[in-house]
Amino acid sequence: MYFSRAYLVSVGVFWLGAMGWLVMEKIVPTLLVGNPPRYSDIVDSYRQQKAIGWTIQWRDREIGWALIRTEVLGDDLTEVKNVLQFRELPIHEIFPLIGQVLAAELPVSRLRLRVETNLLFDPLKRLSSFQTRLKTPNSQEPLVVVRGSIDKGKLQLSIQSGVFVYDTELPFQSNTLLTDSFSPQATLPNLREGQKWTIEVYSPIQLPQQAVGARPLEVVHAEVQGQEMILWQQELHKCWVVVYKSDPAESLNSRREPRGRMWVDSKGRVLKQEARVGGGKIVLVRLGEKETARLVRGLDAESWPTANKGIK
Repeated sequence: MYFSRAYLVSVGVFWLGAMGWLVMEKIVPTLLVGNPPRYSDIVDSYRQQKAIGWTIQWRDREIGWALIRTEVLGDDLTEVKNVLQFRELPIHEIFPLIGQVLAAELPVSRLRLRVETNLLFDPLKRLSSFQTRLKTPNSQEPLVVVRGSIDKGKLQLSIQSGVFVYDTELPFQSNTLLTDSFSPQATLPNLREGQKWTIEVYSPIQLPQQAVGARPLEVVHAEVQGQEMILWQQELHKCWVVVYKSDPAESLNSRREPRGRMWVDSKGRVLKQEARVGGGKIVLVRLGEKETARLVRGLDAESWPTANKGIK
């Protein structure tokens, strides 16, 4: 088969143009900016730090604490345990609609609440299963239990709240970052300005209502937007600012206020993070090593430790 010289030249030009677009649009940005955070890097950082503590603030007052603990199990599995304890969660301020729905079960405007999330990662450091339990100190059974397992690109999700039970299956990639709306993110290594990625978020408080009429997982977009100086542990630290926004396809407010922000130092440690909820922001500030160690001892000594008893 014979092709004219002009035809071969035109094909060559088209091919070079197409490859040029591919290189400029897909490859060059990755080389310049770097890949978004990966579970493998995050899990490695968790393994090194073992325990990370936080104070929780709402409208400039301290309302509780959080602790992340990591354990390496048999067969090179990694378990990350998040515990958040609210001494006085103002649920009617933060979730006014949920507060009205749960008024019969949660008659107080400020309640003590505990959120426990366990994440299990396989030997390749991919998320394989998770569980979140939402409970109060006086309740024998959790208010909400969320369980999930990931296999072959599918997420098996189960939600239980009292007599309400909801099971569903969703498409899910093993490298997708997944978190509940309460658990802090302690590490985001190797950040570069302009990096973008998406995460899947679920709320253990709102899930029973969301599951009936909408997709139980929400897509949130993250982007590294420059650097700022913040004061942490009485010293100034230059941090990357990661901004989280709602997905434009799912929220009319996606172009307004960000959903949240994180301040990440050069070592990849998240020093501060905030989430916009209701009419304010929940702010988590990382504790130092000594404060975290005291918090660990206090948590180990009590089944339901008093907030900040191990810190102060």
